[in-house]
Amino acid sequence: MSSAQEWMTNLEVAERLALAQNKMLVVVWEDAYYKGVAATVNNVEKQEVFIENMFSKPVLDSLMWEHFVPVILSEDNYSSLFEKIKNKRSAKYINTFNDDSLKIMDANGNILNLSNGNYILNLSEFIYKYSIDTSFLKSEIQNYKDDNDFYSSVYLASKYMDFAYFSSNSIRPELVDLALIYLDEASDFFKEETLDNKETLNQRLELLDIQKYILLKEPKKALRKLNKIKTSEVEKANVNLRSFLYLAAYTLLQDQVNMAIWEPKVLLWDKKKMQSLMSSQYN
Repeated sequence: MSSAQEWMTNLEVAERLALAQNKMLVVVWEDAYYKGVAATVNNVEKQEVFIENMFSKPVLDSLMWEHFVPVILSEDNYSSLFEKIKNKRSAKYINTFNDDSLKIMDANGNILNLSNGNYILNLSEFIYKYSIDTSFLKSEIQNYKDDNDFYSSVYLASKYMDFAYFSSNSIRPELVDLALIYLDEASDFFKEETLDNKETLNQRLELLDIQKYILLKEPKKALRKLNKIKTSEVEKANVNLRSFLYLAAYTLLQDQVNMAIWEPKVLLWDKKKMQSLMSSQYN
């Protein structure tokens, strides 16, 4: 593979392509692209080879296109893109947005990989970690694009969390952070929109937020939050999620007595999620 394929320059078009191809985007600022970014890549003998400018190697462009939708972000678009995240993202997110690193974004333009600082990137490891088939998320991402509101945000947040159960330990915390971006958006919409069954929906948001502690394997924190919700106050539509969170927390704690209490109340799909999480417990 010797001929370079040019990176895209229109983020909106690239997002649509990423959705169609079930891929993530790999994104870099225009200035960084033309200055060049140093990286290493593993050769066939698994040895790291230093590359002074990864964008000057056609074979690496081909690799990027195979696994992602590559995009160069124009500096002219900085202000409009920053306005969308200003006062809505963490300092770490803003720093990653601003820096010269390669950014992995989903088809809605939200960053997955928050930078750990200045380091030389190993592209082989980078591709292995972030080359994600997003077909599991496709319907929810499309619905979010078609109609950005409370329901599309909360469904996508929930689906990202489901996706995280079946992902590796190395990327799961980042997927949780991405899910929480959509959950925060849903919370904002909840305050603004006229919705039916607001008590049920508000409790749903609370339970989904608790779920992050299960995915991050912090069951005691999950139980502290769950125990604040009285059984008599649990809305009917939220019974299954609450039961699963209890079972998940006690499973992580290997509390056989309480596992036996909650296991009959949990759906088969949720049991599969927990089995996947536990299978990666020591990986």
